[in-house]
Amino acid sequence: MKRTDYISWDEYFMGVALLAAKRSKDPNTQVGACIVDENNIILSTGYNGLPIGCSDDEYRY
Repeated sequence: MKRTDYISWDEYFMGVALLAAKRSKDPNTQVGACIVDENNIILSTGYNGLPIGCSDDEYRY
């Protein structure tokens, strides 16, 4: 018998983005992203952070 209580694609991708946001070391804004194509395949994920070369240990929020 097929399950009927599974989450939608939108809910799944939003969950992936929320989980990616938890990687951000910025205590004020934690932003995640999940880019998908028309076939519901994840193309990329990401989160906000400091520019390359900037130490998150030295930066004061």
